[in-house]
Amino acid sequence: MTPTTLNIIGLVSNILGTIILAFSLSGYISSLRLAVDAHELFIISLNHPTKPIVQVTGTNVHMNRDKKKSTIFSWFGVLFIVLGFVFQLLSYLI
Repeated sequence: MTPTTLNIIGLVSNILGTIILAFSLSGYISSLRLAVDAHELFIISLNHPTKPIVQVTGTNVHMNRDKKKSTIFSWFGVLFIVLGFVFQLLSYLI
């Protein structure tokens, strides 16, 4: 393989790894936002005595599920980024 080919493979691997990381972490961040919004709604309903108290449950189930998915895909993203670095390093050393 030529150094140019190895460099291109490394760049594509880096881009793929960052895309995987971005999408895997976006799911977990959206579930965190859901939990924060639910707790904010609960606090707002406690501060208004004329309104009924709204309590949201089950946010931990969504957070745990998204955390497991993001952990697995994050490792794949990091693996692609490390492989991209190795390919670029090889292209420099050849």
